Amino acid sequence: MARLKHTTVIWIAVTALVYYFLAHSGMALFALKPGNITLLWLPSGIALIMCLHWGYRSIPFIVLASFAANFSGMSASSGPGPFLHTAVAAIADGMVGIIAMHFLKQFLPNGLRRTHDLVPFGLWVCIVPTAITSIILSVNLVVGGYISWDETENFFLMLVLADSLGILLVYQVYQGWHDDGKMSQAELVWLAGTTLVMVVLLILGFTTLPGAVFFIVPLLLVLSFNVNLFGVATVSSMSLVSIIAATAHNAGPFVVTDRADSNFRLMAFVFSSALTILGIALQNRQLTSIERSSELWKDAAEHDPLTGLINRRAFLPRLQNEHQRALRTGNTYTFAMLDLDHFKSINDAYGHHCGDAVLCALAAVMIENCRSIDAVARMGGEEFGILFPECTGEEALIALERIRKRFENSPVMADGKSVSVTVSIGVASFVEGQEKAAEVVARADRGLYAAKAEGRNQIVAGV
Repeated sequence: MARLKHTTVIWIAVTALVYYFLAHSGMALFALKPGNITLLWLPSGIALIMCLHWGYRSIPFIVLASFAANFSGMSASSGPGPFLHTAVAAIADGMVGIIAMHFLKQFLPNGLRRTHDLVPFGLWVCIVPTAITSIILSVNLVVGGYISWDETENFFLMLVLADSLGILLVYQVYQGWHDDGKMSQAELVWLAGTTLVMVVLLILGFTTLPGAVFFIVPLLLVLSFNVNLFGVATVSSMSLVSIIAATAHNAGPFVVTDRADSNFRLMAFVFSSALTILGIALQNRQLTSIERSSELWKDAAEHDPLTGLINRRAFLPRLQNEHQRALRTGNTYTFAMLDLDHFKSINDAYGHHCGDAVLCALAAVMIENCRSIDAVARMGGEEFGILFPECTGEEALIALERIRKRFENSPVMADGKSVSVTVSIGVASFVEGQEKAAEVVARADRGLYAAKAEGRNQIVAGV
């Protein structure tokens, strides 16, 4: 337990250093005027993550990291009591994380899962907590002489947007990493290609062609349909952070004469873009999850859970399709029906678990000795079927005889006992004419009964 607590403290301290680094670098990259006033405050997102992981234990670390990052900028002002006002600001920064955490757990206990989650997330996790702490921060700066009362309204709005955007950008990356951090090779290719194009658009947007920035959003939309949430959130956050940093340094399409108007345009674009991309990515993930779930249900409905073979429900349509193809092309196919000999006696003597092992053993032998285009199915109970497309009866007999011999010579081990089992097989081939698929099955079934009647452990062609 002591070791665990020590490790936890180390992780909290490391994350607090990340908080400090983002705060310090953010003041350099996104600052508009005094060094502690920025267009984007990514540490608010880090504070939320810390509180989600470690709760109230992380608050002292957040406060210390915020104080260390803000003190140099606050102490440079001529206002009184920089230490006190920096401490108040640091406490407010700690509060935003804990308030956002409580609202997230109350309104979205499972995190961001669906597009419908964006509204409660944006309101209760981003805007409300940052509005509460922004009031404290604004009043604190007015009292400390850092800003005037006339500037309070614009400053408050900017704080809410900057902190809310920080929560949104950081949390979406965290959520994506937590849910599906691994990416396939195809997703990595998409990510690399999109990132390269994104860099080109950003360079053009900040230099010779400001309008190129607006093509980033459709590019991110395309990416959201081809890469998981983690990849989309990471690239989206990095590109939007780059746009904010460039605007803070008077580059890009959002720079106009009226600085307040410039800031509003920028923040509106970034916040709406981030929400839109995140919403599309969540919707795509939800659709993919539904499709994957549907495929799993379909697979479960069409496969025998014991042997893994397709069942009668899935097998009969394949047989019918092959029959129709044979009618069109004039080719032939062969169907075989297999039945374990004395299977009831095996269950009675050794138990059903041994019977299950026998069924699985026969399924394995059939799979090993059939082609990839052949369809092997468990038709029910101890009966199995094999469809040999484009295969004559003579060709199918070679494979079936191999299956019969391999199974006869491969005793099944169950509870340390060796159980020898044989299989009887009936086989029938389609011949060009008016015969239906059901009649081919009936002939194979008659062959199976004949094999049973003639002593079992043999192959008989049905007539």
